[in-house]
Formats: sequence, structure tokens, C-alpha cells
Amino acid sequence: MAFSDEQYFQAIAGNETVKKSFSQIKEACQALQVETGCPDEDVDDFLKFIAGKWK
Repeated sequence: MAFSDEQYFQAIAGNETVKKSFSQIKEACQALQVETGCPDEDVDDFLKFIAGKWK
């Protein structure tokens, strides 16, 4: 079962570890986009690609 956006936002707001992770991932994606000039869709595709491959 997938989480809703509201559930994710509650987890981000209610847990410092989750909040920190969200911020770091967001900053990394923003830096990637600035440094490469790629569109939002490429960052989205990259996140989908690396999902589950972080181990």
C-alpha cells in the first residue's frame, strides 16, 4: 500500500530523521538540476531509477 502525500508530509513534519533525509534528497536533486541543466522530468526519472538501488 502506497502512502498518500498527506501521510508523507505528516512523517516529514513529525520525525526529524525523515525531515533531514527529505531535505538532503531535495537539495541533492536541486543541485543536480542546476549543475546539469536538466529538466524536472529527468530528475524525476533519475529518482525512479535509483529507487531500490541504494543498497
